[in-house]
Amino acid sequence: MTYTRKLKIKIMTAHSIFRALKQVGYVAPILAASVVGLGAIAPEAQASSLVPQQEGEVNVGLGNCLGGGCSYLTLDPTIESIVSLVDDSTGTQSRLFVDQAGTNNTYGAIQFLSTDIGTSDGSGDFWFRPVAMDATGDAPLVEDGQLEVGTFEFTFSKVLSDLTVNWFDTERAGGTSYTAFDSNGDEIASGTIATGPNGNVQETTLTGVKSIVLNLGERHGRTGDGVNFQVDGVAVPEPGLMMGLGAFVVAGGLGLRKRQGDSTAA
Repeated sequence: MTYTRKLKIKIMTAHSIFRALKQVGYVAPILAASVVGLGAIAPEAQASSLVPQQEGEVNVGLGNCLGGGCSYLTLDPTIESIVSLVDDSTGTQSRLFVDQAGTNNTYGAIQFLSTDIGTSDGSGDFWFRPVAMDATGDAPLVEDGQLEVGTFEFTFSKVLSDLTVNWFDTERAGGTSYTAFDSNGDEIASGTIATGPNGNVQETTLTGVKSIVLNLGERHGRTGDGVNFQVDGVAVPEPGLMMGLGAFVVAGGLGLRKRQGDSTAA
């Protein structure tokens, strides 16, 4: 069943309840309140991927994108901004891309091969992919841009009731971590991702997140532990939704009591 059909079913059901309330002698002011409740009914929120479903570069505040005639990807409206921070293991800021395994991509001096050295996901999914850069931000630090190391701050346009981060190929202890903050800027969660075998995928789910700093991978010498990631999120419901549903429930209760009162009088 498609999303549109589900929405129509919910509206039809609401109208049926509306007519039932009228049949039990429901008074006009409460009818108006029930209309507000009807308008507030919406499909249940579900987690959705915040990774753009196409390959390209993401704007993280490092000036122009890389490559001739390039443009930055459009982000999901849930993401307000992504900012590249100085990474502890590289001492520089990193660029961020969206990549799908099995394709060749060139962004200036950065080369993604169809089969990459180090980190390479074969699922066909799209992943955020950091690239360790030199101090200029225009040239890759090592491995022709295939060292997936970087630190980024994600700020969301709304508080997320659920935020899930999928970590791909974390193989070095202590190299990948996160710190999450609420709408007041207070830290609400932090952690370090455990190591796993080559190609492992791990998942972290957090609640009440307004922003999060992701420290991905770690450089050591001329190479390092590269980590790709995905982000899924669900926004906290608008206050009007719960108020509207509450008014609708109260309306039903009052209408029922009026009908019972009329029956007693008769």
